[in-house]
Amino acid sequence: MPVKLEHIRTPNDADWIDIEKIHKDTASQQGLTSTPMEVSSRLAAGDWIVAARFNDRVIGLILAHQQDNQVWIDQAAVRTITQRRGVMHQTLFLLMKWAREQSLTLICQNVPVQLQTALSRRGFQQQGEQWICNPAD
Repeated sequence: MPVKLEHIRTPNDADWIDIEKIHKDTASQQGLTSTPMEVSSRLAAGDWIVAARFNDRVIGLILAHQQDNQVWIDQAAVRTITQRRGVMHQTLFLLMKWAREQSLTLICQNVPVQLQTALSRRGFQQQGEQWICNPAD
C-alpha cells in the first residue's frame, strides 16, 4: 500500500475525522494515545503531524516536535484496517529520508518493547531511554 508523506500543521476537517479514527483504533495499544483535543493543543504549541496518506485519507501518523536539529517523534499509529501493509515502515522510511535531507536527527522515547526491534532494524540506536536515528550517518 503506497503512502505519501505529509507534514500537517493545520489539519482539515477530513484529517480530524481520520485522526479520531486512528485514536479510537490504536489508543489501547499504545498508538495514538492523545485525544484529538490533545493533538490540537500540541499543534497549537508548534508540534506537527507526520501523516501517511493513501487516497487522500490519513491512514497513519506520528506526532513530532523539533528542538534545534532534533525531531522528537512519538505516538506512531496506523488505522487497524490498514495495519500489516507496510504503512508505518514506509512512513518511517520517508521520514528518515526527509530528516537526512534537512540534516536532522530523529529521537523517540518511551518506545514499547514490541516496537524496539523494528526501530533497530531501521537504523535507530538505543541510548538509555531514547532511540536515536541520525540519517546523515
